[in-house]
Amino acid sequence: MPSLEIHPLSELRDEAARLLGERYARQREAEPLLPEIDDFAAHVPADEGVVATRSGTAVAYLAGAPKDGIATVGFAGHAASEPEALPDLFAVLAERWGMSRFAVAVPATDRELIDTWFRLAFGCQFIWGVRETGGGADGATSFRSAHVEIRVGTPDDLEATAGFDEILWLLQARSPSFSGLQVPTRDEFRQEWADLWDDPELFTHFVAEQDGRTVGHALLYRRPEGDLRVPPDNIDLAHAATLDDVRGTGVGLALTDHVVRWANAHGFTSMTTDWRSVNLLSSRFWPRRGFRAQYLRLYRAVP
Repeated sequence: MPSLEIHPLSELRDEAARLLGERYARQREAEPLLPEIDDFAAHVPADEGVVATRSGTAVAYLAGAPKDGIATVGFAGHAASEPEALPDLFAVLAERWGMSRFAVAVPATDRELIDTWFRLAFGCQFIWGVRETGGGADGATSFRSAHVEIRVGTPDDLEATAGFDEILWLLQARSPSFSGLQVPTRDEFRQEWADLWDDPELFTHFVAEQDGRTVGHALLYRRPEGDLRVPPDNIDLAHAATLDDVRGTGVGLALTDHVVRWANAHGFTSMTTDWRSVNLLSSRFWPRRGFRAQYLRLYRAVP
């Protein structure tokens, strides 16, 4: 077999766009809730990248850039008609980057690509998911016993909202997630959320109350379209959490059912969300609520 030749991405962007279009067509066959894309050349990253050719034909490309201390390959950062060429490209770029942590977004339905990265010692860390908004949350018939009331959040809910964010951070920091991130102080959480209610066109916040207590919340975000993930008429479930002592009582089901139905009633036909696959609660809860994986974030840290 002729050997691979490796070229700068800048020399073969049109060929990279062709490979990306072929990959994306396979994705949309498996998951219809992805946007329609006409111009794949516009999505090929401007990051540093390389293309592998064999006998003059491009068979793979890879592009990425350092971000927050991690060499990151995004949704459009790689494609291949010959996936086994990707390890060669990774070897070239990883040496140039000179970093010890790497992340790559891989289509969740492309088993051949996933297997290629797996054999490069990458493992699943994070999942981007999507579902239709019709029909409410799966399993929601059981939530009625929770006696939950759900209302729109207000600035008076700042303290509770900061507490829900702290709960999620602590879950991510503990075993088996091991995020490695320093959990902010409660005052830092308050500062982070203080302006949430300033832009109602961008965010919609709901809180769940039970027996006079605020026991959970959910935040919807009108995420911009334009990438290879967000379908038209979409809204993002950007944050959701409940108090530890009500977990399993139906509060989370009530909140999820409410936001899905609210989204559908307001013209949003799909909802996206994301979760850490190593967060056991999230990785079990969201798929059971009908969210299907679009992309996996595969991660590798070199000791």
